[in-house]
Formats: sequence, C-alpha cells, structure tokens
Amino acid sequence: MMARPYYKVVALLLLAEFTRFGEGTPNPGFVARITRKGLEYARQYGVATLKNELSTIKLPDLSGSYGIGWLGRVNYVFSGMRIHHFLLRNSQLSLQPRQGIGASLSNNYVSVSGNWKVEKAFITLHGTFDLSVDGISILVSLNLGKDQSGRPTVSVTHCHNSIGHVSVEISGHISWILNLFHERIENNVKTILEQKICKMVKKSETSHLEPYLRTLPVTLMVDQIAGIDYSLVGAPQVTSQGLDVPFKGEFFGRNQNSSVPFDAPPIGLPQKHDHMIYFAASEYAFNTASRVYHQARQMKFTIQNKHIQNLTKFINLKSASNWRKQQLRPRCQTSKSMPLTTLVSCFSSGFLLDVLQIPLDFPIQLHTSSFWAIIPQLARMYPNMELELETSPESAPFLTFTPGNVTFMPVMDIQAFALLPKSAGRKPLFQIRASTNISITINVNSSRITGSLATGSELKLELKHSNIGFFNVNLMESIFNYYAFHIIYPSLNAKLEEGIPLPLPRDTYLNSLEFQIHENFLFLGANVD
Repeated sequence: MMARPYYKVVALLLLAEFTRFGEGTPNPGFVARITRKGLEYARQYGVATLKNELSTIKLPDLSGSYGIGWLGRVNYVFSGMRIHHFLLRNSQLSLQPRQGIGASLSNNYVSVSGNWKVEKAFITLHGTFDLSVDGISILVSLNLGKDQSGRPTVSVTHCHNSIGHVSVEISGHISWILNLFHERIENNVKTILEQKICKMVKKSETSHLEPYLRTLPVTLMVDQIAGIDYSLVGAPQVTSQGLDVPFKGEFFGRNQNSSVPFDAPPIGLPQKHDHMIYFAASEYAFNTASRVYHQARQMKFTIQNKHIQNLTKFINLKSASNWRKQQLRPRCQTSKSMPLTTLVSCFSSGFLLDVLQIPLDFPIQLHTSSFWAIIPQLARMYPNMELELETSPESAPFLTFTPGNVTFMPVMDIQAFALLPKSAGRKPLFQIRASTNISITINVNSSRITGSLATGSELKLELKHSNIGFFNVNLMESIFNYYAFHIIYPSLNAKLEEGIPLPLPRDTYLNSLEFQIHENFLFLGANVD
C-alpha cells in the first residue's frame, strides 16, 4: 500500500517526449514533453494524491529494545499505526540532466497513533500511544529507463532522510513509568525511523513500483481491426528544460503480422517550453493506421443519394460561399503545351455546363437520368433507376505533413452500379480511376479541431472498364469537377470549419493551446486544468 501515491506520480512523469535520440534508436511515431511547468503540475497532483491516500496507508511496525534502569533491558513493539494528521510544508520535483528526477520533501510533520507492547521475561504490558514527528526531510533521486519490451523502468539511485524531533505520549498500564524515560524512547524511535525511511522507499520500488511498471500494457486495441503500439523506443531523457520520452506510435492489425515497409521520419521538435506539455504525432502514426485499415479492406465506402444530401446541406453557409470565391479559377487556362484535344474537350464541356446552368441548390441525384448529357446510353439501358457508387483506394492513402499543411493525394477506384427495381439487386455499369491533390490546414482550440480545405489539382478521371460501351470521360471529369468545386468541396470546407470535438480523457481540459504543422509531424502544446 505504501507505494501507491509514489508510483502514480512516477507514472504521470513518464508522459513525456524525446527530441534527441541516441545513435541507432529508431525514430518515434509519437512524442510528448513535460516541461518545468508540467513538472510543477505533476508535483501538485502528487501532493494531492498523497494526502488523499495517507489515511489508507498501513505503516510497518516498529520494534526494538532499550534499558530502563533497574528494570533492565525490555523489548517493545509499536503496531497498528495510522496517520491521522499530515502537514506537507515543502515539496519539490527537480530535473537532474542526464540522470533523472529528484523528489524532495522538507520540514514536514506527521502525527501517528497506534498500540504499544512491552515484554520483559514473562511480563507483557500494552496500551496506546500518540507519536508526533516534526522536521521530516527526504531526498530521493530516480533514474528513468526502459526494458527490452519497451516498458518504462524506475530505480532509486539515491535516498537521504533526516528527522528534526520526535515526541511520544504513552497511555496504558504503568505508562507513567515508561513516560519517565520518554526522552530515551523518542531518541530510539527517531533513530529507527531514520534507518527505515529510505529502506521503505527502496522496498516500495522493488516490491510495488517495479512490478506495477512491468504490468503496464504497451499496446492498445483501438477497435476490432487495429491496435497501436506505444512502447518506448528509447530511454527517457532529462534535460534542464524538461523530461523527454519517445513512443513507437505504430498501428498494427489484429490479424496481421507483417512489418511496416517504411520507417518513421525524423522529428525535429522546436525548442518550446512555455506550456506544461507538448505532443508531436508523426505522419508515420497516421500512415501505419491507413496501411492497416486498407489491408483489412476497411476503406471501401458506398455512396448513395442520402450521403450526398447530408453533405450538401452545408452548401448555403457563408463559409462555403467564401471558399468558392477564394478557390474557383477559370475552367480552361490555355498554354502553349496544352494538347489540342484537351483544349477542345475543356471548352466544349464548359459550354455544356453554361448551357445546363446548374444552380448551386440543385439537388445532386445519383440517377440514370442525371447522366443523360454525358452517358446517353445509360438512361436508355437502365431508365429511371437510382445509382450507387462504391469507392476504394488503389493503395493505402498516405498523409504528408509540410509546414502549415497536410497534403492528401488519394487515387480511388469508383465502381458505379444501377439499382434494379423491386430489390432485384444491382448491375455493374463502369469503373473509373479518380485522382486528386487535396491540402488541409488544421486548427485546434480548447475544445474542437477545425480546418480548411484547398485543392492542389482538379479531379482527374480515367475509364478502367465499362459494361455500357464507350463514353466521354473528359466530359464526365468536367461535370464532376464542377460539382466538386461548387458544391462538394465548399460543403466539406464548411463541415471542417464547424469542426469536431477534441478527443480528451474525461475531466481533462486543455487551455492556451498552440498547434502547428511541421515537416513530418503535428505539434501541439497546451496547459492542463
């Protein structure tokens, strides 16, 4: 029981980040840093935890012997001791660069009550006592490391303690005799306590803290498909500014054992220490997650009319209108290198769009009749039927982090189906390959993650297979881009600006957030309430 507040504080301190890795150490996928401000928060948390748990701590018995004049030498035992008052005057957690963490308690006071028993030959006397210990000072140095499984390790490398004054009040049978010698008893108890305190600390390390750390999980199943490995890839490092620890941050499949065919890129964290904590998430973590879900065939999506309707409800929002004004460019920008066929196709499709005069609030329908202008045979072969699209990436889509932006370059296979009447199933129509380049800027406040979207290139389509004969893919590409730039992208941008709640543990609140996108990683600094 003695180690419970102790190991909770140490476990909190192990939430940290690593900026300079030893030679041969793999790059982490996730890093975190606790600064001096964060260390002070950890100290306050530790003190509060210690105070809450003191009443549940069972102190070990004290025993010894001493001589009392004509009575000769007697044996005594102090047992059943409980703390009923504790005054923590001074406490400190300090960083010891390249060594570890120092924890100190100084000039503190504790009062304890319990039972006493004295034995002399065949005579046994007993009663109760009140013990007051003042001027307690303890200094402990902790070395932080990791074992072969990537779990954190903690060892006590130095311990020193001293006690100012001990006072004992004894009650019970012939207690008046014992009180005559209270000064010798107090000195004896003081000596025993000074000998035992550091032994108790080291025993807590070996019997409680080390076994507890060995049971810490280093993987977490996210869902039925994937888990994340957050074992340490290097020993925790202590600098004069903070405590740094690197985590693997790699996603793995529940039923997959193949190794990741790419390495985590280096993370060059900025030297910032103004907030309590800093976190960095490498693109490696996101891309290993993408690889796992793609291999598990979890990236196939079905698009129906209801999905498009849910998205386009954002179309009339002011943010969507602003996006169109900022992002839309002339559809056909000529250049000397542009092939004549491409130029003709672009202007002809643009002419058709102008003729159609599609209003922004016109409902997009996945229906055979909606495609009469670009695939005339579709409406003839499958009149008045709804369509359904199945999309899946050709390969695991990866994110690329560059200063200020997250770039996403998906290459998707889109399979179109006609939904036959009377629930008679569906008929495959055609398959196209779609590729584009999308850039997203992400912002974080105390409660939400928001963003804005920009397109690096237009949607490019390529016909892979058709069961309904040839049709003009360039014309479809122009129609799709019209819808994408006027309706889909603005709606997505409006949804991004609305944001999603920041995923935080319950009763955890962040303030003064700082969020940046750097080369290869996302960087977040915050204070904790």
